[in-house]
Amino acid sequence: MNEYLFDIYNRPNVVNLATNENTNLTNSIFDFIVIGSGAGGAVLSKELAEQGAKVALIEEGAIPFPWETSAFRSLLKLYRDNGFTGTIGKPMIPIPLGRCVGGTTVINSGTCFRVPQKVLNLWESEFGLVDINNENLQDCFSKVEREIHVEDADWNVMNKSSDFIRKIFTQKNLPCLPLRRNTYNCQGCGMCCYGCTSGAKKSMEISYIPKAIQAGLFLFYNARAKRILLSDGKTGKGVVVDVVHPTTHKVINKVEIKGKKIIVACGTMLSPLLLKRSGIAIDNPNLGAHLTIHPASKISIELEDNISSWVGIPQGCYSTVLEDEGIIFEGVAMPPDLGPSAVPFSGNELIHYWKNYKNIATFGFMIKDSNEGSLRFNIKNQPIYSYQLTNTDAQKLKRAITFLAELALDENPVQIFAMVTKQPNIIKNRDDLNIFMKQEHVPSDFECMAFHPLGTCRLADSPEKGVCDSNHQVFGTKNIFVCDGSSIPTSLGVNPQLTIMALATRLSQILKYL
Repeated sequence: MNEYLFDIYNRPNVVNLATNENTNLTNSIFDFIVIGSGAGGAVLSKELAEQGAKVALIEEGAIPFPWETSAFRSLLKLYRDNGFTGTIGKPMIPIPLGRCVGGTTVINSGTCFRVPQKVLNLWESEFGLVDINNENLQDCFSKVEREIHVEDADWNVMNKSSDFIRKIFTQKNLPCLPLRRNTYNCQGCGMCCYGCTSGAKKSMEISYIPKAIQAGLFLFYNARAKRILLSDGKTGKGVVVDVVHPTTHKVINKVEIKGKKIIVACGTMLSPLLLKRSGIAIDNPNLGAHLTIHPASKISIELEDNISSWVGIPQGCYSTVLEDEGIIFEGVAMPPDLGPSAVPFSGNELIHYWKNYKNIATFGFMIKDSNEGSLRFNIKNQPIYSYQLTNTDAQKLKRAITFLAELALDENPVQIFAMVTKQPNIIKNRDDLNIFMKQEHVPSDFECMAFHPLGTCRLADSPEKGVCDSNHQVFGTKNIFVCDGSSIPTSLGVNPQLTIMALATRLSQILKYL
């Protein structure tokens, strides 16, 4: 941590509840209580604090500094459930979530896209969100992009995997462009998803939260919101907070924090759980439903040369060549202490993959969902998110694999690894590719991940369609709001961080008048 951040995070209004004994801090009545410090919560906290409001920001995790130089150690330190959060279905799909000050922005790739116009048109026609349009969001997007310094990725610090992908695309006159990312003076440390060790990625703990603290925000960390306190059954008056041990995550104390307005920003997977635990919107059938995730996969291409793909920007370029088919290609690379284990191989194939990982280029792709998942509870009343990949989406994944393999084979690679469990899943020539293409593949054959859960408390013009109104207020409540990925009504088809932040900026302006 540099001296500036060290000073900020050691101020009296930054409170580690696991060690703090000053109960006067939690006896105050705040104008706003914001629960969750990711893309939604951090933006709201900063904007409201700078308006002069008295704001409490509650975060379950700890301050992420100092950064780890090992991706594996970072996984244990910064990720919820050590990276094993996900959905149940065919296939099971991991969805990595951050648990630290800054939330998932600390562990994402930093990619920044604005919401596509066609999606805004859908929101207006299907959900009546006439006020959430390009005109009203333009200034919000521009402000966020300035705050987190959104810029094109620099090819000079791209990894060699991206260089290879750029080559095979441009040789066919296909688009391969640098991604827009929230970075400044990127050094290509390759740790975007594990806490940027150079500090170049302007995630929330680097950008918005320090400014919020300087404006008077009270940050409470190691603090897990258990439930929202209500008066008259619909008006929020505070939050019951479990104080958690920073390493065991066991509850060691309990406090109440009181506030006039409650903003839930726990993220798509957790916000509906908090509302359910609090008895809020429990009769609304949309609560916990409509989960979209952008299922994603990749191919790995073994080359003759050592390219050490973990050196440089791991997600630096993208292509929209198949966008009309609901497929976006984006770079992906993982450090050697994690990458070789994230494959569906075993035995000699896995040993070979490990030994030759330095020669492997990877490129990823995500698809716009054709299905939705939902929250349910098992017999022990534990939450489970179910999501079933459809045959339509399985065919999109297969289309992406074969498209990339076609391009890569022109460069005569050693072999190509398709992330499917059904054999043959290794392609060495066009005959192998033809065999792969003729194989019948079902959803359970694909090795997937997902990084963009959305929709479980979605916005709409009525409780029949959504959980919150166009001002993010939960239907049937007076002062309870949701602003994070869960409030986004539909799959975006692009990375959602920038859209969440723009919507949070918009809400901060609305709250001045509510």
